[in-house]
Amino acid sequence: MKGTAILALAVFAICAFGVGEAFSQGNSAKGQRVFGTCAACHSLQPDQNMTGPSLADLWNRKAGSVASFSRYSSALKSADIVWNDKTLDDWIADPPACCARK
Repeated sequence: MKGTAILALAVFAICAFGVGEAFSQGNSAKGQRVFGTCAACHSLQPDQNMTGPSLADLWNRKAGSVASFSRYSSALKSADIVWNDKTLDDWIADPPACCARK
């Protein structure tokens, strides 16, 4: 289970970093291609969860809070994180440290 959580965090970080970089450069086509990797586990449709939770309406949402997704780690569910530019950057840089902050 721990290995699966680490793998999921790594994939999330890679997807989020790649998509952010593409959009910060104003390259939506590149962002769409990069998100293809993330789309293997995450949907952009509300409550359409896959291996990972839906990423619809991610900004300003508390981490670990999609009611229709039941496989969050206890660390993510209890983390005091609300997704925005800064918290996502922090998460990408070091997911375990980000979750450890209360």
